[in-house]
This record gives sequence, C-alpha cells and structure tokens, in this order.
Amino acid sequence: MPLPTDAFWSAAEKELLDILVSHLMASAKVGGQQALAGLGEGVSVDFALVNRAVEKWAREMGLELVKGINDTSRKAATQAIADWIDSGAAIDDLMALLEPWFGATRAEMIAVTEVTRAFAEGNVAAWRESGVVDRVKWQTAVDELVCPICGPLAGTTDTLDGDFGGVGHPPAHVRCRCWLLPVVTE
Repeated sequence: MPLPTDAFWSAAEKELLDILVSHLMASAKVGGQQALAGLGEGVSVDFALVNRAVEKWAREMGLELVKGINDTSRKAATQAIADWIDSGAAIDDLMALLEPWFGATRAEMIAVTEVTRAFAEGNVAAWRESGVVDRVKWQTAVDELVCPICGPLAGTTDTLDGDFGGVGHPPAHVRCRCWLLPVVTE
C-alpha cells in the first residue's frame, strides 16, 4: 500500500517547520531577554548576536522536531490505512482514523488520494499478472470538477507501466477522482 507521496510529506514538513520555527524563536528570544535581565545592571550584550544564535538554534531544533513529527505522522497514516484496508470499511471510516492525526480536511485529502492510488496500483498489478493487458486508458468523471491536469488525459492510453507524459497513474494530484481502464490485448 503506497503512502502519501514524498511531495505531500515535504510540503507538510515545510509548513510545520515555518510555524514551529517562528514560535521557537519567539520563545527563545523571550528566554534570552529574561536571562540577561536576571544578570543585573552593568551587563550588556549585543542582542543581534543573541538573536542570530537563537535563530540558528530554532531552525536546527525545529527541523529535528518536524522530522520526528513527520515520522510519527507517516507511521500513523500507514497504520490507519492498513487497518482500514483490513476492515473493509467505508472511506468515511478511514477519514475518521486519520482525523486525530491530521484534522478533518487533511484526513479527507489523504483518504481520497491514497484510496485512489491504492486502487490504481492494485488494478495495474492485477492487469500485469493477467498477461492480457498491455495498455491502460485514463478515465475522468467528465464533469465540471475535472481539473486542467486530468481533463486533457481523459480517454488517452499509455502502456501498462507508462506514466501518461510524466503524470503517472492516478491520482495525478490531491483529491484526484480519476481511474484507469484496461486495454485488453487482441
């Protein structure tokens, strides 16, 4: 079962790092100011140097914390998806499993995207083993929600292991609703 893509985790890591570093820097600066104030009068320190040291520490610590959080989140997502597959439950149940870790919106995004990915990869694996499928056809919902990435792919074919011009197999993006159909060898 594939996990959310590396791009997903990289974006989540950057977003969390930006938030975390600003909070770490603010807290560390307050701590530094209080520490200097506690030394009493007559002690002077260049706050620019303190701020640079605090910023360096915050970025290093933030990156370490974010990597740990991301690893934990990855493991939680992997386990939730595996449990959901084993249960045979509805996709809403997968969203509920993911929600405590990611919040409702992100849980829905992960669930829809990863279920689409799992079905596409499962289909391709089965078709490959069948020996009668060597091409696949990209299908969309053919409605007003089809995006500019998927719209032009509708009805196009590629080899079973092809990548549809660099897009890959569905999902082409978060919340992609596309799927593949087999083109049976004559």
